Amino acid sequence: MAGDDLTARFDVRFGPLRVAEIVIAATETGDAYAAAGRVTGAGLAGAFRDIHFDMAAEGRRDGPHLVPLTYREDVNTGRRASRVALRYVDGLPIVVSALPVRAARDWDIDPAEQPGTIDPMSALYRLARPRPLAELCNWSVAVFDGRRRSSLSLEVAEADGESLLCEGRYARIAGFPPEAMAERGVFPFTAEYRRGPDGDWRLTRVVAQTLYGRVRIIGRF
Repeated sequence: MAGDDLTARFDVRFGPLRVAEIVIAATETGDAYAAAGRVTGAGLAGAFRDIHFDMAAEGRRDGPHLVPLTYREDVNTGRRASRVALRYVDGLPIVVSALPVRAARDWDIDPAEQPGTIDPMSALYRLARPRPLAELCNWSVAVFDGRRRSSLSLEVAEADGESLLCEGRYARIAGFPPEAMAERGVFPFTAEYRRGPDGDWRLTRVVAQTLYGRVRIIGRF
């Protein structure tokens, strides 16, 4: 797929420590995209040392919206490991594979009831991709990863001529164990964008609340 290429790197910092690195690579044409993301733990910080995320999605663009066609992940959050592959038919996610295989649980949700959702990589890419000012904030998406449904949303908080700060929230919706929902359901964050030399705006910094505390995600340019 020939088109515009993007490689973005971010350091994840917990207090003074660099605990992880995020790398996003993508290619776009006017009506299609392919995006991949990798998160790897860095240093010796115990809660982050074994974390890794490998995700990839392909799909089509509909204005500012991303409509996935395929998704795969190999993820270890430090609490949960999974390998998932999805494909989409008319906006409906189909679970091709999900490992580890496990028995049904009371909180499981039906993929057939998740039309219109997008995958985690497409959601991350929409947050991180350079784009015009009008497309930065004031949007929300429903996200389905093969077992869990969540939401990601952004609203404008502060703006000047060269930077824009958006207030965001990630929320667990369904498919999570009851103890996870009781532990924390909503994770607020801020996302800062700055105008690039080509006129598009680029994500430069995210400050987020996690289960481990406040982290800063800082772009490397």
